[in-house]
Amino acid sequence: MKRNKITERLKALQFHIDRNIISYGICVVIASILWFLNALNKEYTSKITYPVKYTDFPQGKFLVSDPPQNISLEVKANGFTLLAYRLRTSFRPIVVNINSYSKHSLEKNNIFKYTLNLNDAKDKINGQLHSGLKLLGIHPGKVDFTFTPAISKKIAIYPVVQYTLKQQYILTNGIQCTPDSILVSGPAQIMDTLKYIYTHPWDAGEIKKTRTQTVSLSSVHGIQFDHTDIKIEMQPERYTEEKRIIPIQVVNLPDSLNIKLFPGTVEITYEIGLSKYDVVRNSDFTFTVDYKNMNEGAYLPVQVSRSPQYIKELRYTPQKVEFILEKK
Repeated sequence: MKRNKITERLKALQFHIDRNIISYGICVVIASILWFLNALNKEYTSKITYPVKYTDFPQGKFLVSDPPQNISLEVKANGFTLLAYRLRTSFRPIVVNINSYSKHSLEKNNIFKYTLNLNDAKDKINGQLHSGLKLLGIHPGKVDFTFTPAISKKIAIYPVVQYTLKQQYILTNGIQCTPDSILVSGPAQIMDTLKYIYTHPWDAGEIKKTRTQTVSLSSVHGIQFDHTDIKIEMQPERYTEEKRIIPIQVVNLPDSLNIKLFPGTVEITYEIGLSKYDVVRNSDFTFTVDYKNMNEGAYLPVQVSRSPQYIKELRYTPQKVEFILEKK
């Protein structure tokens, strides 16, 4: 009986202690929250990193330097505002209008190097920040820009298309683009090596009838296009196989020599769309052997020098011929 009373008293004491601990914990939490809220209400100086976007470059010139894509801002604000900025995962970039800051001197004069003092533009930059932030300083304080004269020329379009053709069909005219070339402008060091402008890939699947698709162009860093969309067209048609006998011509033969080829012709086989079948002539093909290749042995290799673009799967035999040389 005494043991039960002792147990009950111990349980009551434990409950009293636990209740006091819980009460104390709640008081600590409330005090911490109040302290935290009070701390956030005070003003602090801090550094935050902001993305920057440069716009409105001078006409007729292209940027070739790499200005920083982020700048560090020293700001003053209350704790609530700073905490909100710390918790954000992305920021709207600060826009730096080059022509505006340079008062259009880059356009009016033959200037290709320009240094922008960001601290001089502090008011404009501060106007793009949250109203609760006061801008104190910017790092880097200066940004250098280097420009180069613009070059413009026509560049061919290269369609990037994945497709298969239905059996017994052919693309006689290939893949057509409208327009097939565009006017492109950019710095000389890029333009000199630019051969094609590629389209975004188009998976056309199986082609058994005329297909058209408008696709956008793949951008090229530092380059401007006068078109952004290209129309791609593919016109499949049934094809047939054709055979012909074409004479072999000799090139680079000295005037003092005659040459006889064995054989003197090649038999060719090719595929052609039915709409072009009656257009092809023997004169559309040129097969040659080159006298300069004589040192390669007793045979001369036969080469295809010319053939219509609209035929497919051109094959010919023989690939090489014997010869006899005679003096005139």
